[in-house]
Amino acid sequence: MSDSGPPGPAPRWWTGRGRQAAAGTIALVLAVSVAVAVAASRDRAPEGISDGPLLTAPAGADRVPAGRVVTKLPRNCGVSAATAARLAPGADRDAEKGNVFRQGGPGSCMWYSLDDGKAKCGFCVGDFRNERVLYVDITLSTGRLQAPITEAMQALTPAEPNRAANPDPPALVEGLGEEATARYSAEIETEGAVVDFRVGNAVVSVRYKGWDDVRGRRRTIPEKTALDGALAAAAETAKSMGTTARPVLSAVKNPVTPPLRTIPKPCDTVADPTVDKVARGAYRRRGSATLLTMAAPAGMSVDACTWNARTSRYSGEGRTRTLTVSLAVAGERLPGLGAFNATRQFLGVYQNQRAGKSPGADAFTGFTPLTGPGERAFAVTKVQRSASDGDVGIVIFQKRNVLVEVAYRGADEDVPLTGKRLVDSAYTVAVAVERSLR
Repeated sequence: MSDSGPPGPAPRWWTGRGRQAAAGTIALVLAVSVAVAVAASRDRAPEGISDGPLLTAPAGADRVPAGRVVTKLPRNCGVSAATAARLAPGADRDAEKGNVFRQGGPGSCMWYSLDDGKAKCGFCVGDFRNERVLYVDITLSTGRLQAPITEAMQALTPAEPNRAANPDPPALVEGLGEEATARYSAEIETEGAVVDFRVGNAVVSVRYKGWDDVRGRRRTIPEKTALDGALAAAAETAKSMGTTARPVLSAVKNPVTPPLRTIPKPCDTVADPTVDKVARGAYRRRGSATLLTMAAPAGMSVDACTWNARTSRYSGEGRTRTLTVSLAVAGERLPGLGAFNATRQFLGVYQNQRAGKSPGADAFTGFTPLTGPGERAFAVTKVQRSASDGDVGIVIFQKRNVLVEVAYRGADEDVPLTGKRLVDSAYTVAVAVERSLR
């Protein structure tokens, strides 16, 4: 007796017609898979790192004046005997001679008056009606580590109208030298008016202070008296140095150039297609500027973004590219002051590089003025101390109240990139960054 029953019908797909249908289905699946794979391979972006197409950085004429370099100091700091006698009656006319309390000499002057000049003891104690003191100090920057004018710029404190943060903020003065500020304080340690101004590489500080006896109590001289006296002496010093000498306090910095309204974060200034030209496949992170942080004045904020692209996880292998975009933004604390501070900062860095000066240990070469982007621009190459690090091509430009620095370096295997290619890469990105600032 057989355990098996009568044979049933064979599965229909194993018939000749079924085999043909299955074969067709498999062929269709394979064809679709191949098509998808081909399409995927076509759509997949090339591997990281790229070198172009690049723009050529356009060299231009050097249109930045060298600036005045003062070498000779005026006698008695340029203050006339008549003005000194009015501000400090009875004071010694030889303001440079110094005394037991101070060291005098060229560029260091003081006129002292007690009791309208009737008290001749000098720095004596007793009951007196008043005191007046006029100081003038002139410092010449020699430019040991930086260009002389850049060094002088850094010696001045910028105007700051925020009395909430500073009870005695410097005010803006126009018509005195190349830039000037003034402030007044009634505090004992800083009493009186101080006017600071710059003439090329010379920084001048004029201080006028004093007190009057009011019903047995000493009262610091009023703000107007102090400021008028300091400004009068400062005007004569400036005139003796051959520069503008009609100082007035101002609420704006002329010409009033409006600040940019749209300033993206550094990481948002460059679109992906532009990044792909110089650092395709890069990851980005916060970075740091190379030149803009060396002499950034008060009132400017600096931020940076870095893109790193590499084809190997191991140092010295594969290809590497590093792009850094840095923005230094000058605040508009007074109308027109943002663009003015950005300009002075740009010129300071420009003059340093033109003179081959650097406040740090880094070395730079290939200084080249550019015709753009922005209102003024230049390129330079940072020479790395270690050959394995590779040089850095840098483009810096100014647009109103913003300074932009684009730095670029790279290597193929263990051979660092050098030469014009670095600057052209930085310039290509700089042009894109400029378009993002409005």
